[in-house]
Amino acid sequence: MIASLVAAVCLAAPAVFPVDGRVTDWFRPPACGRCAGNRGLEVSAVGGSTVLVPATGNVEFVGPVGGVNYVVVAVSGQSGLRAVVGGVERVAVARGDLVTAGERLGTAGGAMFVGFRVGPRRDNRYLDPAPLFGLSRRRARLVAPESDPVSLPPRPSHPTRPEFPTRHCSVLPPVVASARGPGP
Repeated sequence: MIASLVAAVCLAAPAVFPVDGRVTDWFRPPACGRCAGNRGLEVSAVGGSTVLVPATGNVEFVGPVGGVNYVVVAVSGQSGLRAVVGGVERVAVARGDLVTAGERLGTAGGAMFVGFRVGPRRDNRYLDPAPLFGLSRRRARLVAPESDPVSLPPRPSHPTRPEFPTRHCSVLPPVVASARGPGP
């Protein structure tokens, strides 16, 4: 059902990425309602830049949650789908307003959150917003070390635990792996 809902949203009206910035943390679905994860996209934006409405609908909630201003828009024509934008410094809409995708929502406070959920928050049904915005996560790329391995001298036995043998290890420079690339 959620996959068909995502397809319907993409076909009905494409979502508008709400702010110019770089995705710093991608969607990671939580295992349970109170489990760790990222229920949307974290975006690094320039403070004071314009934030746009991601999808057409009615403003359902405007206010602080944990000291961060959030705006929740009930998406028109999509039963139970809500667009959630957090980190809005100066909000330009009010609860009950009908807003259209691309309309000014407010100004960015720097770190932003963008997400979509189906139904009430307690149901823990969040969607990966990246496909709705046409974004794709870059795959991690392993980088080969540039130098030869470094060999360490044998480690002396521990004075109080003689049963441990002398060890020899080889150390390579760290391998860099990153899935984070420049955002939109």
